[in-house]
Amino acid sequence: MDKSESHTSIGVYGCVLYLYKQVGKHMTENLDDIIGFENENTELDFKAIQYQKVKFQDLLKDLMSMANAKSDDDKYIIVGVKLLGNGKRDILGITEDFIDEATYQQLIHNNIEPELNFSYFSYQFQNKTLGVFKIFNSNDRPYMMKKDFGKLKIGEAFIRKGSHQTRLTRKDFDFYIEEKITEKKFTGKIHTFFDKLNQKSIALNVLSNGGYPSDKAAEKIKKILLEKREKLKKAEGMFVSFLDQDIPMLGGTPYKNRSIKTLEEDLENVAETYRDDDLHYLFEIKAHKFNFRILNDYTEYLEDASIELKIEKEGLYIADKIYSKPDNSNSFLYLNYTPSPPSWEDINYPEVMENETEYVIFENLGDLKHQISENALNVDLRIAIDPKIIQTEKIVKIKIFGKNLSKPIEDQLIIKIVE
Repeated sequence: MDKSESHTSIGVYGCVLYLYKQVGKHMTENLDDIIGFENENTELDFKAIQYQKVKFQDLLKDLMSMANAKSDDDKYIIVGVKLLGNGKRDILGITEDFIDEATYQQLIHNNIEPELNFSYFSYQFQNKTLGVFKIFNSNDRPYMMKKDFGKLKIGEAFIRKGSHQTRLTRKDFDFYIEEKITEKKFTGKIHTFFDKLNQKSIALNVLSNGGYPSDKAAEKIKKILLEKREKLKKAEGMFVSFLDQDIPMLGGTPYKNRSIKTLEEDLENVAETYRDDDLHYLFEIKAHKFNFRILNDYTEYLEDASIELKIEKEGLYIADKIYSKPDNSNSFLYLNYTPSPPSWEDINYPEVMENETEYVIFENLGDLKHQISENALNVDLRIAIDPKIIQTEKIVKIKIFGKNLSKPIEDQLIIKIVE
């Protein structure tokens, strides 16, 4: 090592040593102030003598009480100090053999759950040796007895409040439960938007007229009816009944081979006959495929998340499922035909319900990863807008739920309606 490297190493070592001494100095000054001036409180207790074996029950109770105190700061039990009634203290020190920390650690480990973090060390104050219990990181409350020990029974728990200790109450347990929920609470921001992060509205057209399968079928039936009636006007006598009759055919009878009476019935029932075809055309061909993006702008997952949308019903048609194109093949020719299994879109389409005034859409999101935008809906929602609608926009009210949310996140998007 050359001289420059030596100087560098000594400099780094000296810096670390200086910082270490400063930390130690601060701790010493802090303990000196605590021992010399502080009165007993929620985080501080004084004991005149060490916890010998006959006092182990008291030690369990004292450490448990300190750990359960409603404070996340370090707590101390100072041994070898007698606090006098006038606020002064008698520094007695520990004159007998100093009990090893391992003895106390084993005692606490065997009798208290969950694991209670503490240390026990000697400390010099006014030329006397004191013992210091430092209880730290006690954030897994409540701590309680895991088995019987002396008069302490399994499941018993105590808490320090001020300079006194008492058994845990239901109110204390409620505090710990709320504290655990709060610790895990999601406090980040969830963004909902369309193409860009700040895009909160989207323009959608109203429905165009016509083109439905039932419309086309009706026009076809009307045309054939007109032709048949014209032809019958020219026929006479016995030829009338011969010309106007159904002619059954294998695979189904085309309209042109049906009688006027049958065609009139077909025309009357055309909407019902082509209902499934019309629904497929409405929601899969004409309707808007509606979706939006969602972004967890935080450092943690939103656990077991789900989303609820509410949209005013008037003037809107929202599909409650995927309407597949009907199979119009003749059943006589397809006796062994088996329906196709549901598609991925069929299975994953959002749950759509409705009441008198609004549609309610629900979707499970699972764990919402952080800093990754994704579609809010697994499958696009099918939305069609009535041309007669009065409003110029619709509000999409959004509620986002999650296991680690104390209450739902609320947001909204806007659908702007255009001709």
